[in-house]
Amino acid sequence: MSQGPVPATILLIHGAWAGGWVWDALIPELTALGRRAEALELPGNGHHPIGVNEATVPDYLACLREALQTAPGPVALLGHSGGGMLVSAAMAHFPDRISQSIWLAGMLLDDGMTFDRVQERIAGPGQRIGVTPRIVAAADGRSNAVPVEAAMAHFFQDLPEDTARAAALRLTPQPIAGYRIPVTRGPGFAALPKLYIQALQDRSVLPEAQRIMCDGVPGLDIAQLDAGHAPQVSQPGALARIIDDWLPS
Repeated sequence: MSQGPVPATILLIHGAWAGGWVWDALIPELTALGRRAEALELPGNGHHPIGVNEATVPDYLACLREALQTAPGPVALLGHSGGGMLVSAAMAHFPDRISQSIWLAGMLLDDGMTFDRVQERIAGPGQRIGVTPRIVAAADGRSNAVPVEAAMAHFFQDLPEDTARAAALRLTPQPIAGYRIPVTRGPGFAALPKLYIQALQDRSVLPEAQRIMCDGVPGLDIAQLDAGHAPQVSQPGALARIIDDWLPS
């Protein structure tokens, strides 16, 4: 179990190409365990008022600030995949509202580190892993997308085929600004309770990449799920229990 106050809210931050819908199965599981959870919609995701070609890094930070100010606190943050960068950003910019931070197969990057460099440590200079080589850039270079078949194979392979296809069809283009959120570990990073949930069957953020990002992180607890990239969709009950067990009651 983590230290710190009991969170009044768990703020769920989706990753690239997804939206708040990706948490639909997890929220009732957390509710049944007595936890209040709220899904954030990020700029440019197709469900937020700011469009995909208008989203900027300041828009992401403003979205975080508003959510942290309006949600009942203290707030535990949970970021999935690319949403992990926003967990780190929130810890640096708005530490007073955050009680615990959780990364779910997420981007837990050190200052100055990029996921490209993590990929190169695994595959070699200039090489990419997982779904990255299959990403399709928009003609104007301001966003990109993942084809349905690639999303099914890399994000949702542990779901029944019809469920995986339905989830893949809900994905939307991702603003390039979502990759440019500065990663800075503030002075309170080491002391804040932190949990990384590794997805052991992940074909996008490969398990080796998750281990690299966890190595040497001060005060980091680690849990594991034998799941693909999106356990909140494929194993929401098991994921909810890990979160509930770790958070203070």
